[in-house]
Amino acid sequence: MIITKRLLRTFAVLLLVAAAAAAQTFNPQDVIPLDKAIHTATLTNGLNYFVRQNSRPAKRVSLRLAVKAGSVNETDDQQGLAHLIEHMAFNGSEHFEPGELVSFFESTGSRLGPHVNAYTSFDETVYMLDLPTDKPEIVSKGLTALADFAGGLTLSTEEINKERGVVIEEWRGGLGAGSRIRDKQFPILFYKSRYAERLPIGKPEILRNAPPERLRSFYDTWYRPDRMAVVAVGDLDAGDLEKNITATFGGLKARGPVAPQPDRTVPIHQETLTSVVTDPEVTSSSVQIVRKRPRESESRVGDYRRQLIERFVDHMFDERFSDVARKPDSKILGAGASNSSLSRGVSTFTIAAGVQDGKLEDGVATLATEAKRVREFGFGTTEMERAKKWMAAFYERAYNERDKTESGQLAAEYIRVFLDDEPSPGIEYEYKLVQQLLPGITVNEASALAKSLLADNSRVVLAVSPQKPNIRIPSDAELQAAITVGNAAPVTEWIDTTSTRGVMERLPATGAVGSRRTIDSLGVTIVKFGNGVEAWLKPTDFKNDQVLFSLNASGGTSLAPPADFPEASMAAGYVGIAGVGGLKALDMQKVLAGKLASARPFMSLSSHGISGSAAPAQLETALQLLYQTFTAPGDDSDAFALLKRQLDAMLANRGRAPGQVFAEKLAQVNSSNHYTSQPLTTERLATLDREKMMTFYRQRFSNAADFTFFMVGAFKVDEVVPLLAQYVGSLPSAGSKSSAFRDVGLKFPQTTERAKVEAGREPRGQTVISFFADPTADPSEQEKLIAATTVLETTLRDVLREELGQTYTVSVGLSQALPQRGGGHIAVRFGAAPENLESMTARVLKEIKRLQDEGPSADLTNKAKETARRGYETALKQNDYWLRRLETVHMLGRDPGEIVTRNERIDAVTPQILQDVFKRYFPSDRSTVVTLVPAAAAP
Repeated sequence: MIITKRLLRTFAVLLLVAAAAAAQTFNPQDVIPLDKAIHTATLTNGLNYFVRQNSRPAKRVSLRLAVKAGSVNETDDQQGLAHLIEHMAFNGSEHFEPGELVSFFESTGSRLGPHVNAYTSFDETVYMLDLPTDKPEIVSKGLTALADFAGGLTLSTEEINKERGVVIEEWRGGLGAGSRIRDKQFPILFYKSRYAERLPIGKPEILRNAPPERLRSFYDTWYRPDRMAVVAVGDLDAGDLEKNITATFGGLKARGPVAPQPDRTVPIHQETLTSVVTDPEVTSSSVQIVRKRPRESESRVGDYRRQLIERFVDHMFDERFSDVARKPDSKILGAGASNSSLSRGVSTFTIAAGVQDGKLEDGVATLATEAKRVREFGFGTTEMERAKKWMAAFYERAYNERDKTESGQLAAEYIRVFLDDEPSPGIEYEYKLVQQLLPGITVNEASALAKSLLADNSRVVLAVSPQKPNIRIPSDAELQAAITVGNAAPVTEWIDTTSTRGVMERLPATGAVGSRRTIDSLGVTIVKFGNGVEAWLKPTDFKNDQVLFSLNASGGTSLAPPADFPEASMAAGYVGIAGVGGLKALDMQKVLAGKLASARPFMSLSSHGISGSAAPAQLETALQLLYQTFTAPGDDSDAFALLKRQLDAMLANRGRAPGQVFAEKLAQVNSSNHYTSQPLTTERLATLDREKMMTFYRQRFSNAADFTFFMVGAFKVDEVVPLLAQYVGSLPSAGSKSSAFRDVGLKFPQTTERAKVEAGREPRGQTVISFFADPTADPSEQEKLIAATTVLETTLRDVLREELGQTYTVSVGLSQALPQRGGGHIAVRFGAAPENLESMTARVLKEIKRLQDEGPSADLTNKAKETARRGYETALKQNDYWLRRLETVHMLGRDPGEIVTRNERIDAVTPQILQDVFKRYFPSDRSTVVTLVPAAAAP
């Protein structure tokens, strides 16, 4: 697994690996080998396969088919057909009649359809099936399906014509400010290359009108076994998988002669290219400087070392930009740096910033100035030390979790091996390699590499701004001139502030441990401390290097007066950026360098608390953070000013994005205009009271007896209880609970309401139909609702998408803010052409009425139940699932044993029960319909 490319973008604070020399010695010219755990070969027809046995998750396999054919392979009259073929894979093939493939795999509990099981890009198309392995015929059918995708698609004219509408709706769903900006930027970013004119979504006129022969021609030309790979990773014998792949795919043959490959060159230009784009629906201003360079090799140890240094550069730039953004006179709202790939032949180094409207020139000048500072003075030793700690701890965690890696993650990696020639030596190899390489990488090397990445050739400057009166929009020449100004600004060496103190300067006295009991059926131990806090502890072996925890109390923002709801809602977020324990947030970040430990406060409507995570070795550090977050929240004027600048920039364009306007209206309608659904405005932001925020925060975190502590992960109860006694059992307490959530009076409308939002200029619409549904917390009732919404979603997909071809996706889900009551509802959502929304709404209501009158079929009911069973089976092996469920049953006063008895409730669901659910929870006389349509054109 090549971690440097895939995962090191995650900004975290990590553990320093001991720099002891590994037994194995690596030379820069050594070719990075393929992991020996991977079984790979090339069949006689040229098809490659990659197979690996992996037991995470248990009884599951991830199957993939990668095809080296995408939109770049299309001719002018085929634009969009690579993507249409991806859709057609699920609409008839040699072994599956139209609709049969989706129906079969859904009956096994799998999710199916091109919107979740495939993607098309510029250079490739990838198909994905994640299936259960407890029945061999399911895996066999999965491989047969992939083989049909590879060479057995029917591509009937009837099915092609039916699917055209679905792909058009996918295209329609992507319309908006983002697509308009993309269409202007891509010709600059992909200057003089085929990529600029071959978007994978294609052209609607071709999607609508292309003769079926052109679709079949693309399929026969580019879907060849010598340009394909099959990946199979899962809880099966690798040898058996190899045999099945060979038998299933060995007979595939090319259906046409080898075609010449298209030109994939993205030219490296000497001049600086600039694009300034404005749009009336854009809600923020930003600028980025992209520097292109030929993509370097990744195959050797020396290449791997270079990539490590590139990640150091990204990390150190990000740290600096965080510091710059927090200064009171900062010209940027936030910024970052990243090394990435633009195409198979071009890499990029990008520095980007968000700015206030009208400040594009200031933003790009700031980026240029900070780049100049790095070019002239490089990075500092302390910056490099932190970056090394971050990097080393990342590998430490990956190594510790080497036997817990998910199959889907490995399958994605092996796809990149085939498509991108990315090495995949395995974490054991990489861990040893990094141990050898890290000590020898110097700050001077990182500074020198940064200087080369910041070269002034082949630059692309991209700026985006809202289109509105009274803000300055620079021309291309003026934006380039601003870079010149930034480059001319005098710079001094960066001063890196560090702290020698720890998270805590003085440790608290250990609290008393009171009672102790167990819930044997759950493997949970409950310890009560003298300050009134109960700790629910569940050790697991799901991950080797993960501990998740939360400290929860009933109350939350429901306890704030309605007039102060904005302050209450933002109090926890403000403390998160202000810091804790007498350290500002950035200083604390530096103190935590090399430690996998976090703890952050939260405020929801009915609860508040602190959530966190840690590697087992850093659990004490995370608990210290929890203690400081509870007892010593920061109140930093610079952080408050940054928060207001960022919110002001966001609110300055409120009402411009159609989706945001629609979401606000929907929330207001479905809550009867409740105060909790009112959006923050510029006027309200101006009155935001920092003192009220801190007062509310301190009130919520004043009495430990209000809280319950939950912890799940890799720990031993007897070893962690003393730590918890010191940092949780010692939290200040009034001795008894004093906090409980307040009923805020949520109320779904009593009658039927309709609302229309007219916003945007693209020919796209959206409708949300909501029905009052406010079930109790009884898990049996909740299970019925889950099954009913699954049945309805499948039904509406088959009708609105497959039968009518009028939408790309439709979703159905329950929205309920338990323990609050009165506002629960089931929402049906779909997007479509504006002229179709009314008839589609009528069809949705018709289908619901049919389910109320007739009930769902046994087949639909069983599919919903199997989906629930499979999801539950996987969830029971996940730490975050257990943490959430323990929190929920405690908050709602339920029997914790319900967590492990869900299968009984799933089994109890019948078509008759669901018919009753549809009658009770889809009241036509208490519902809302909110629709988004384009604004009328100005006369």
